[in-house]
Amino acid sequence: MLGFFPAGSVFLFAAACSTSSTGGSPPSCPSPGGAVQGPPDTHCTADGGPIVQPTRDASCSLQAGTGDAGTSGADGGPTSLYGPTRDNAESDDDDCKYHVRWTATPICENNGVTFTVVATNKTDGSPLTGAGTLAEVYLNDSHPAPNSHQTTSEGPPGTYTVGPVLFDAPGKWTVRFHFRIECADLLPDSPHGHAAFYVEVP
Repeated sequence: MLGFFPAGSVFLFAAACSTSSTGGSPPSCPSPGGAVQGPPDTHCTADGGPIVQPTRDASCSLQAGTGDAGTSGADGGPTSLYGPTRDNAESDDDDCKYHVRWTATPICENNGVTFTVVATNKTDGSPLTGAGTLAEVYLNDSHPAPNSHQTTSEGPPGTYTVGPVLFDAPGKWTVRFHFRIECADLLPDSPHGHAAFYVEVP
């Protein structure tokens, strides 16, 4: 199922394909924003214990590169096969394949934010390496983040520096991190994963 992203997502993905790292420190603001606080994520927990979806590289090559399935929804982004956007700065991905946590440089309007994303495999807790992590960022269906020439670098293994991301308006933004974007998201055990978080920009 070929999916659809909010307007402007295509250039964000294209800009993120580089593997060079971002440089410098963005300026701060008097009251930087951050993750929207809420109850801890439990969507990968059931009565019998943790829910874990193993992945197979063989499931990546099926129509590889067709991306995610998704349609625009009430939360301001593609939601058909995406889980809900999460509060806080840590959760499992939508499909219970990976555990994701993030930090960021000061989150201010128009200052260029760099995210540090740490991803591990839920099967064994090992670092998710070679994931080419990138960020899909939008305020709502009609307001994606402007193209800020986002780049990604990995180091140490499973830790990704992603940015800069430019928040050009205050509000409650969605930042969706994608992993193994080169894989089709068609089979349950595809290595492609995604986890979205609310970010408040003052």
